[in-house]
Amino acid sequence: MNLLVWRLHRNQVRFAALALAVLAVILLVTGSVMAHDYDRALADCRASQSCADLGSQLFRGDGMIIDLVNLTVVVPLLFGLFWGAPLLAKELEDGTHNLVWTQSVPRRRWFTSTVGWALAAAALWGGAMAALVSWWRYPENALDSRFAAFDIQGIVPVAYALFAVALGIAIGSVARRVLPALAVTIATFLAVRVPIAVYLRPHFLTPVRATTSLASSGLGPPGSWLLSQSLVGPGGATTGNLFSVTPVCTTTGFASKGLIGSCLAHHGYRMTVTYQPAVRFWAFQGIEAGIFVILAALLVVFAFRWTLHRDA
Repeated sequence: MNLLVWRLHRNQVRFAALALAVLAVILLVTGSVMAHDYDRALADCRASQSCADLGSQLFRGDGMIIDLVNLTVVVPLLFGLFWGAPLLAKELEDGTHNLVWTQSVPRRRWFTSTVGWALAAAALWGGAMAALVSWWRYPENALDSRFAAFDIQGIVPVAYALFAVALGIAIGSVARRVLPALAVTIATFLAVRVPIAVYLRPHFLTPVRATTSLASSGLGPPGSWLLSQSLVGPGGATTGNLFSVTPVCTTTGFASKGLIGSCLAHHGYRMTVTYQPAVRFWAFQGIEAGIFVILAALLVVFAFRWTLHRDA
């Protein structure tokens, strides 16, 4: 059975391996250059004690490669579309599953072998891609919050890939047609991923709320994920308008000299920020990965029961 699965899907595996190899070469070459530039710039700025503006000096000409890396966020969905959705839908649409079942291959073995290898491949490719991207982003992670690229590094890409493939398998088992399975897989994947990322993720753990002086950056500790910020007046009232609360601070003279923040601080204004600390990055990774792994397991169980009972 394992040999049959390989023969049926070897072209997909070869194409995925080639794509991963090309991506690996690009990231290894450009990542090495970026890491060298970062280490050299860090050493130079430490010698001159001027590292505050390091982030704006580096990687200004690397927009294309940065965009390419950011686009890896869609790779798990591609796994779901090209591995998951057709996996059972194609067999059921063509009726070839009946031929397999009449060749002394039990239904359970057919399902577990077919689905098991697809999930293993998705986890392997997702893990390799996430490891490459996590390594490549080392300089940017040092300059910015790792939360800025939460979806493409760490362990969550593996969970996304498993979920996408399991989702495609489950939908394909119900739709029994490839094209409808593809369309529903896209819609359902986005309907689950986007709300979790936008609405649920910021509240995995209770955010930290702090009031800081306007003389500081007002963006929370380095590497933290800023959720919101607001201006607090001398009496404790919150206002969202930074530049009109005290007109004297927004005159041309203060603005041109970059003294608006100092002026507002002098009049008793402070900044309240709500953020997730940088140290929670891996906790958030674990929570979100766990959610999608559980969803993937439930989808596989559903597809298993639906396929075997419906075609019994």
